[in-house]
Amino acid sequence: MLLFSIGINTAYRISDLLHLKLSDVLEIYRQKVRVKSRLKMKEQKTEKNNSVILTKKLQKDIWEYVLKEHAQAIQEQELNHYLFTSRKKNGGERPLSRQQGWYIISKAGKKAGLQHLGTHSMRKTFGYHLYNNGVGLELIQLLSNHSSPKITLRYIGIEQEDKDQAVSSLGL
Repeated sequence: MLLFSIGINTAYRISDLLHLKLSDVLEIYRQKVRVKSRLKMKEQKTEKNNSVILTKKLQKDIWEYVLKEHAQAIQEQELNHYLFTSRKKNGGERPLSRQQGWYIISKAGKKAGLQHLGTHSMRKTFGYHLYNNGVGLELIQLLSNHSSPKITLRYIGIEQEDKDQAVSSLGL
């Protein structure tokens, strides 16, 4: 579930999320491990740097997850482990595969009553909800690292019905 929570709150692609290390979300401050206030990374697909704030709720979820899944690493302050590790033991620690990531996201969706939830659904939902909350398209484009507003509109699923409703609401 943490994979889904981070995805829907940051708009990072699944390929970036699966390669997160503890050091990407945790830091050592005054000799104690704590969750960072933002997630910074160079995106694999675009090779662009991106930085997204981590909400207090998401920070809490991350902390609970790492305490459960990475207790020894936290105790030893060893943050060079993958956040989401594969359960397969072939040759050391590995991140979850894309297939495993898809399975987790799909399973979480079915639990929530959503049948067609995939790995891109998180990014699309992030952008769609920002747009519906009045966030400007240019800012959503920047957060998504898209090259144009047109791509962002298509990506978040703004369709003719949405455009018609917007014009109808004017009532001039």
